[in-house]
Amino acid sequence: MGRLNDMKAKIEKTITDKKLDGGVIRGKIALQTGFILSLVNAASPDDPVKIEKLKKAAEAVLQISL
Repeated sequence: MGRLNDMKAKIEKTITDKKLDGGVIRGKIALQTGFILSLVNAASPDDPVKIEKLKKAAEAVLQISL
């Protein structure tokens, strides 16, 4: 466990570093993944489907590779 949470942390850091509207970005990611980032934490299981969806959403919305 932990990879999904690490990916979330990288997304959050990117939002902060680029001074983006976090609500809008998180909303776009949620629409593409089917889950909201605020529910991901250190105890969240590393579901391969969620990881793949989050990778694709991060590339589409933030243009970053996770």
